Amino acid sequence: MHFLYSLVFTLGFIAALPYFLFQALLHRKYLPSFWQRFGILPKAISLSQSGGIWIHAVSVGEVMAVLPLIRAVQARWPGRRLVISTATLTGQMLARKKLPAEIGVLYFPLDWKFTVRKSLDAVRPSLVLIAETEIWPNFLRECGARAIPVLLVNGRLSDRSVNRYRKVKPFMRRVLSDFSFCCMQTELDRDRLLSLGVDPDKVEVVGNLKYEIAAPSSIEDRTEVYRQLLGLSPNRFVVVAGSTMKDEEPLVLAAFETLRATCSDAVLVLAPRHPERFREVEKLLSDRSIAYVKRSDLKTGTNGSREERQVVLLDSMGELATLYALASVVFVGGSLVPTGGHNILEPALFRKPILFGPSMSNFHEMSEDFLEQQAAVQVKDSAELGSELVRMFRDPEFRQRVGDRGHAILMANRGATQRIVNRMESIEVRKTNAEVRRSKFEVRTGR
Repeated sequence: MHFLYSLVFTLGFIAALPYFLFQALLHRKYLPSFWQRFGILPKAISLSQSGGIWIHAVSVGEVMAVLPLIRAVQARWPGRRLVISTATLTGQMLARKKLPAEIGVLYFPLDWKFTVRKSLDAVRPSLVLIAETEIWPNFLRECGARAIPVLLVNGRLSDRSVNRYRKVKPFMRRVLSDFSFCCMQTELDRDRLLSLGVDPDKVEVVGNLKYEIAAPSSIEDRTEVYRQLLGLSPNRFVVVAGSTMKDEEPLVLAAFETLRATCSDAVLVLAPRHPERFREVEKLLSDRSIAYVKRSDLKTGTNGSREERQVVLLDSMGELATLYALASVVFVGGSLVPTGGHNILEPALFRKPILFGPSMSNFHEMSEDFLEQQAAVQVKDSAELGSELVRMFRDPEFRQRVGDRGHAILMANRGATQRIVNRMESIEVRKTNAEVRRSKFEVRTGR
């Protein structure tokens, strides 16, 4: 089955190669990662000592989720080498920005046996943590062959994923058995994993790492700096639309126009999810003759007219959380178009009222919890988003109640980090005991 999987993976890679080449030529999207995906890693990683911990976080959301875990691991095992891998350029950029220099950052290898072996030979981990739903059969099998424990952390399985895996259940049962333990987000995720044949003794519900987020250091000072940079008075009504997706910005802009009819000096901070779309969104704003300024221009001093400015285009990475802190209301993108939505916890951290659209399948349980406790408002379309923005503007007390409830949910769901660290300790103890028993056996038998 692994041979058949590798064959299908190879054929899929060949079929997708024209797309990769197009993206590489147009956006230079895959060029920086090419050699690393084939297991050829920088010397700084290849020459480092063995026995470290390899954490894989595929993209931006997963990197943000594992940051508190990384801090906890460093506190529990100070001096132990850590490396983190991603599969996307945006994840790579964020990891390099957020993590200290001593943590190695690399791209995850393509899932062929030879590329996986080269990467493992270079990194030489004694423990691997994989965040959320990254299931790569050849990587897991090779770790098993080397007796490297692999821990699934912040695990989740969507309806679509579990239905797809059930079609090849015997193969998935074998693949999933290569995980040493699975730390799942919810009971539903646990049940879905068990339905694929995973040993119940290897599965535990620990909660969601994304609830462990912390505010950036000196957030009050940073927020004031951004407020001055953007030219925003403390009483200015600011809408932050975070992580918007293709075809979603026109819907947000239409809703914002509805708000501007009631609040003429409202400002929209528009933050596209993917950097390669910055120019596309800028063209949209220009074509619509909307008074806007780019964040990158603010940095260079070409600020434009603050009085006329309607939209700030956030064409940067790693600044969205701080901008959430100065928002009056937050719209979480990826939800007015069918892409499954994005994380609603960062605005909740700052007690901000949250709006999102009908597409929240990536955060189904979380969004349902927020809606049930009236800690967020779901809208069905652009027109309803505009109406809700007007309501938020007109009713500051309502805004405050919604924001406070979201913050309360966030604080009540913390604790996943410590539970995962505890599980890592138990795996380390078991591995050490096994090595001691093997050593005693070899001494006793003369092997």
